[in-house]
Amino acid sequence: MFITSVFRRNPYIPISVVGSGLLIVSAINNFEFVDTLSDLRRFGVLGSIACGLISYFITLTLTIHDAHIQYSDWPQPPRASFFAGNWDTLAAAQKTNTLFDLLEEWVLEHGKTILFWRYSGAKFFTVDPDVVRYMLTEISLFTKSNFIPNRSLFGKRMTGTSSFLTITGGSEWAQKRKIMSPYFSKIHLTGMFDNCHGFIHRGLDKQFSEIKIGKTHVDIVEFYGELYQYFLGSLGFDLDCEFVSSNAKFHNQVIQGILKWAPQQFGSYKETLGMRMSGEVNEVICNVAKLRNICKKIVDVKRQEVKDNGGPKPDDILHHVINANMMSKKANKPGGEITTCMIDDIFTIFLVIDNMGKTLANMMVRVMREPRVYQKMVEEIRQADLSTLQSMDKSLPYTEMVILEALRLHPTLMRGIRAITKKGTPITKDLIAKERGMIFFGHLVLHRLPEYWKNPREFIPERWENGSKDITPFTYLPFVAGPRVCMGKHLAMLSMKLALVYTFKEYDMRPIPGEEKVMDWDYRFTIVRPTKGYHVIFDKVE
Repeated sequence: MFITSVFRRNPYIPISVVGSGLLIVSAINNFEFVDTLSDLRRFGVLGSIACGLISYFITLTLTIHDAHIQYSDWPQPPRASFFAGNWDTLAAAQKTNTLFDLLEEWVLEHGKTILFWRYSGAKFFTVDPDVVRYMLTEISLFTKSNFIPNRSLFGKRMTGTSSFLTITGGSEWAQKRKIMSPYFSKIHLTGMFDNCHGFIHRGLDKQFSEIKIGKTHVDIVEFYGELYQYFLGSLGFDLDCEFVSSNAKFHNQVIQGILKWAPQQFGSYKETLGMRMSGEVNEVICNVAKLRNICKKIVDVKRQEVKDNGGPKPDDILHHVINANMMSKKANKPGGEITTCMIDDIFTIFLVIDNMGKTLANMMVRVMREPRVYQKMVEEIRQADLSTLQSMDKSLPYTEMVILEALRLHPTLMRGIRAITKKGTPITKDLIAKERGMIFFGHLVLHRLPEYWKNPREFIPERWENGSKDITPFTYLPFVAGPRVCMGKHLAMLSMKLALVYTFKEYDMRPIPGEEKVMDWDYRFTIVRPTKGYHVIFDKVE
């Protein structure tokens, strides 16, 4: 079945296999037919290998040639080579942390929607807001891909493909989202506001007690990552029964290890083998197994809670996760599949909550080196009214602008991917995807295009004074958009404001000596994180 499908898609294969084999053996025998038939029986393994290699080369050449002709009407950068296409160029840019600079050059030179080549495969990339809108709203034509490999670490399952974030679409995804979305609504968060700022305050107090104020060089990626693991445990998992929150340091250690190594596991064979033999990598793999065991324990406890309670509690996110999974088709399947789905969901939440910590770290690195912005934000924060969610939002307008601007220049996620589900899908009025394939949209490139942003490389919070009224729709995508917009965006904004308030109410932050003007970010992988300037010193406010 597989062979026939390959032959149908590549009609040159059977022709080249038979033809090249006959050609080689016939040439050896001066094209004498009888001798050729005799030698075909005697040529053996070496002959078969030679025929196969030549057949493969001919087939590959013709397939790539056909593909190039098929997409000759698409705007595209010049191929670095016939066989590899643009892949070597992209890989080199990835290694030097300039991939998105390269993509920006390509779209500025060739157009907002372009094609590039990964060997014989055409891949599409767009920063056209109309195309992005089309991709994010027509979810039957453009689905999330099931073939993103970062769901395991060197074969050890992390989130799988069944969590509420990784399901590609269909009724199961819609059902899960419908059940879980109310938890993240602004109305529900208004009622949870006291719990939210209580837990953020308590978590920061705990962490500040573990450092020497004015002396310790604090890694703010780790610092705010641990805060959010504590916040997740307190607010979302155990409502402060300390089942999860007390282990925030270990959970953060696991998540940071995953985010460091998971994107690197797809290098060359030599690099991959070296990583697999690394003690640090193997410790992370073991920790992934431990965290999934913790997730299993959480599932058991929470399922019993739901049973004892007669249904889910509105303020417990895991009760919603369990409820959503129990309504799935998999709930009636034997073998514990539904438990695995719940574990995938919980593991996903552990990973996703860290995005808020990364955003805060990215923002702090930048703001510390913008004295005007820092001073204005801190002065506002120290006058904030935390009596209600609404009063906090009203008293922190400039702080919100700073967060939005940080998410523009340093979005936690740099790009999105969708799978084109049908052949002949129009991408624009002039460009058609002849085959099914992958289309990428680049948040980071979109957020820096001069067409949509004045002085795009500069950090200017004031550009958000009118909210999103002056922003071209679908050019600002820190939380994506459309039906799959991030469910947790209101919780993210609420918690980040609280973290900023309880940081700067009592403390100032400054770069460590020698790094006052040093800052840089890693844009090589899916999650943006600072690589320079993220060590700070906290000083007590006089």
